[in-house]
Amino acid sequence: MDHKATLTTPDKIQIVGILSKAKKDNDKIIVLCHGLTVDKDEDGIFRQLSKNLVENGFDCFRFDFRGHGESGGKQEEMTIAGELTDLLTVVNFIKNKNYKKIGLLGASFGGGICALFSSFNKDAILALVLWNPVLDYSSWLFPKNNWHKKYFGQTAIERAEKFGFTEVGSRKFKLGIKLFNEIRFLKPYQELKKYKKPILFVHGDKDSYVDYQESIRFSKLLKAKLITIKDAEHGFQDKREWQEKAINKTISFFKKFIQ
Repeated sequence: MDHKATLTTPDKIQIVGILSKAKKDNDKIIVLCHGLTVDKDEDGIFRQLSKNLVENGFDCFRFDFRGHGESGGKQEEMTIAGELTDLLTVVNFIKNKNYKKIGLLGASFGGGICALFSSFNKDAILALVLWNPVLDYSSWLFPKNNWHKKYFGQTAIERAEKFGFTEVGSRKFKLGIKLFNEIRFLKPYQELKKYKKPILFVHGDKDSYVDYQESIRFSKLLKAKLITIKDAEHGFQDKREWQEKAINKTISFFKKFIQ
């Protein structure tokens, strides 16, 4: 059973999410955090993941970060600090519903948000899953692959300084200058060293948006498990076999560490 919820952050942004319930009085829940430019469905894979989590006894909450989907706030005003506030609002909401065992999953840019949040809230999150996560923002400042070279780097920063934002991706999502100022100083992978509970990385080895080598590097640094989705592109949505492996491995991980 799905229930739509509208939450209000401390800075008065309306956050819209969907609570999917496996059973009455469940104390286990997984929170799903989407990436940049998409929404709480994560191009469909979060809907399927939520369904499968429910079938395996977990409740699930997926939501739109500010500036995305049905939630309030302007795209160009979205910041990492703002998204952390959104996630804290969500976690407080589910705690108030008597959930005691919370797992967290972040995809792409949402992975960096979840990494930062978990490092600041070590006791709140029992297990963390990172799908093709952005844990090092230096590629936005000093682009390496073609996608980053097209939308980020000094040219994008200069556009944001001049106009207040720069447009990213096929959806022409507006990134504001405040976000670029944040990424100069934040290093999610460094902060994540403070989080001592189980971490799982899931990444496709043909990802053209977030370098697979980063997940190899950071999983070793953090002594975390890495699941490689062979030949998979960013996000796993393009082929059913990629999607099924990512979902099945994720659920197995949560079942092991959240009981």
